[in-house]
Amino acid sequence: MMMYLWKKLPLNIRNNCHLIIHRVNSLNFLLKVTYFRHFITCIYLACSSQSKIRIGESKKISGWVSTNYQVFAIYFLDATRKLYFVRDLQYIVADNVIEHLSFDKGQRLLENMFKSLRKGGKIRLATPDLKSISSVYLKRNEMMLSDYKKDLQNHNLKIEYFPDLLRTTYNAFGHHKGYIYDFETLEIILVKIGFREVELFRPGVSNDFNLLNLENRCSTSDLWSQMCIEAIKPE
Repeated sequence: MMMYLWKKLPLNIRNNCHLIIHRVNSLNFLLKVTYFRHFITCIYLACSSQSKIRIGESKKISGWVSTNYQVFAIYFLDATRKLYFVRDLQYIVADNVIEHLSFDKGQRLLENMFKSLRKGGKIRLATPDLKSISSVYLKRNEMMLSDYKKDLQNHNLKIEYFPDLLRTTYNAFGHHKGYIYDFETLEIILVKIGFREVELFRPGVSNDFNLLNLENRCSTSDLWSQMCIEAIKPE
């Protein structure tokens, strides 16, 4: 009932509510005050039988522990810092996280993921695909631009021309603080860390049953503007 009433509210009111919640969730003062919860989550993951975690997510999915670096997160976790005692995870998924981090913090995130996996464990990263987005920009595909505009219309972003593809990729959603990748660059980084069998997929698609349909973004334009990369920690 509450969800039904919520969806009946005007879009601008819902967007403003989301913005207020996000700002409170991200307040540095509150994050620092509650940082001790990072250690609690690490201990929980190390001592429990949980072997599948999602980073940067609060939405619950059966069989997974959803962790987030937010004030209201049930399982508070800063995956760019040391994950104390966590060394036996089978799966780690980060859905649209790494592009919000600087290059150095993104490197630490990937290194921590590698250390926290058991041998044979697997990661999956969902993030904007710079190469694919740039290709659409260069080829001037009007239909893809239209799909992109339609899919992002609820975010109050002005998308009219092809340069807006690159502008929103680098400036919207806090991406200006992070680093945008293409597959080839992430593959090199992952292999240097120690990962093997690096593969490229699209949202919702995987050869591993456990990693199917996990992404939050699966609209028409996401199927070309988002990439999902899987890699394995060798035996």
